[in-house]
Amino acid sequence: MSQPYLMIDPPVLLAATGGDLELFRSLSQTFLDTAPALLAKLEQSASAGNLPSFMHACHTLRGTTVLLGGHELSALLAGLERQARLGEPPAAAPLRQVARLFALTCDEVRLSIANGQNDR
Repeated sequence: MSQPYLMIDPPVLLAATGGDLELFRSLSQTFLDTAPALLAKLEQSASAGNLPSFMHACHTLRGTTVLLGGHELSALLAGLERQARLGEPPAAAPLRQVARLFALTCDEVRLSIANGQNDR
């Protein structure tokens, strides 16, 4: 591999698929196809002050990023979900960080699909 992954850990998903590279690619593509809508829901819920919807979006997006080995983004989402459960609305800075980490995660997911061997 020419560059290390920083946002995801492809072997986590590859292990979850039992080493099935085709399933790995399919699940990775599913993430790319569905996760942007989850991020949009998270952002819209935050803007509207809808904490139940925000918590659900955090939880769902976190679940998908955990499967990819996206530990940093998952941890940030878990923290935001915990805050929301306590009735605390999200601050702007962590939301910007979510968007930034999400974009980097998507870039690395695309790279992991393209790499073929997925750096076993």
